[in-house]
Amino acid sequence: MTRKSRQTPSLEHLMGHLHCWPTIAPFVDKGLSLHSYQIDSVLTVVNHLQGRAILADEVGLGKTIEAGLIIAELKAQGLVDRVLILVPAGLITQWIQELKNKFGWQALHNAHDQGWLWVLSIDTAKRPPLYQQLQYVPWDLVIVDEAHHLKNTKTLNYQLVEGLQSRYLVLLTATPMENELTELYTLVNLVKPGLFGNYLRFYRQFILDKRTPKNARALKKLLSQVMVRNQRQDVGLSLPPREVTLWPIVLSEAERRLYDTMTHALKVEYRQRLQGNQTVLPLITLQRELCSSPQALIPTLESSTWLGSLQEELLELARSIPVTAKIRAISDLIRVIGGKVLIFTEYRASQQMIVDFLRDQGILAEAFHGGLTRTERDRLIAWFADGDHVLVSTEAGGQGLNLQFCHQLINFDLPWNPMRIEQRIGRVHRMGQEHPVEIYNLFTVDTIEENILHLLHEKIDLFRHVIGELDVILRHLERRGSLEKRLLDIFFWEDDRKAIEMRLEALGQEFLAARRRLSWPHLDKSSTSPESTGQNPKESVN
Repeated sequence: MTRKSRQTPSLEHLMGHLHCWPTIAPFVDKGLSLHSYQIDSVLTVVNHLQGRAILADEVGLGKTIEAGLIIAELKAQGLVDRVLILVPAGLITQWIQELKNKFGWQALHNAHDQGWLWVLSIDTAKRPPLYQQLQYVPWDLVIVDEAHHLKNTKTLNYQLVEGLQSRYLVLLTATPMENELTELYTLVNLVKPGLFGNYLRFYRQFILDKRTPKNARALKKLLSQVMVRNQRQDVGLSLPPREVTLWPIVLSEAERRLYDTMTHALKVEYRQRLQGNQTVLPLITLQRELCSSPQALIPTLESSTWLGSLQEELLELARSIPVTAKIRAISDLIRVIGGKVLIFTEYRASQQMIVDFLRDQGILAEAFHGGLTRTERDRLIAWFADGDHVLVSTEAGGQGLNLQFCHQLINFDLPWNPMRIEQRIGRVHRMGQEHPVEIYNLFTVDTIEENILHLLHEKIDLFRHVIGELDVILRHLERRGSLEKRLLDIFFWEDDRKAIEMRLEALGQEFLAARRRLSWPHLDKSSTSPESTGQNPKESVN
């Protein structure tokens, strides 16, 4: 767990406790940068948690380096000879390069090669016959990156890792619990089976509702036997500041007509669906696509038969807008700021429109997304690092990437979930970043996008500070429903602008209140269960 109550010993003092220090010292002289909290975490995992642990540091604190140090320390103690690292496909090259440059190890990425250290894609590893072959190897240590993808016990990802024979197991994830406490149970049970007892016992003892624990102190004590989590605010890691610019954009006449017509239709449909107890999730998708680009909207619009005769009118209008005001603004912005620029968008259709337009303007731009092969991803990252280029990425494309060689980021559109925005920024605002990170947030005036940006920027204050515990605060906030649904309800239920602003203000105040009272994962030292405080469970902070 996060170690807030004690001072982390000095780096020099901690190094004296590492058996592997003689082997890694030469790499420190060559640029391997170590911090006290990293060595402290490694010593905790190896010496106190018996090499089976969840490393849950916040994004950008160097979990890869910690994993490498764990390998080095166990190897120096003569405890490991065969190591398997499972990672998302897009991170294989990044891992291999880190292990080579920082520790001098040549990791293998072909399961049939001979050696002691393998880095394999988890997607490849779960396919037969490799899936079965890996189960028969007596691994000394298995490390899984982005381990939150193991949260569902019914998936092949989970079944693969559960079936591996390994003396030591380390899971790396910044979000060990994304939605429900049962996810935490799943990961802990992989690492230390039986620590929580069976699920029914865990549920009765620790779950008040799916996102809120009871008996918080007891849960925290148990987690300290399996989990290490560091936060920027606690480890004294100083990153360059964030410099934020809000970039307002006025819609063209055609764009305004499309936005107003579509939004009105969505409001009407939303209210009808609520009365009929029908799902409103597709309406969230349409509204978010509308805020991104007509190109992102068109495919979903084509299947939205509930629009009736309005469907064809909206499609015709969307198809008549090949280039938007926001796209033109991006081109202007890039020419002003110059240098290397990372652009994030939620949608592949918007991404392609951005890339095509920038190329037409003579700007070197490429699309980066989850559908690329490993070779294509490696080529694009090298290309991006090599010059003043523009990389337009989707969330899927940017997952887990280290792009600290870039310090200029444009949010073309904004996810309604602040955690996803923080993850975007974490690609560049992380260890190794040497420049102030410049963040440009584009938004269209007099739209939902402007309201959401106001909430994120003024109330959640997401862009100016790294918000520790953002994931936990959001989960607490979402006990009344997902943030996306709550925002949709505000925008689609209220017709009066003042009423919308008042409800957004109230939501912002909720966030601020939760931020003051919570710490990860709802387990602050002052936490007590609702039973012991006499609180109504629905009003309980923890």
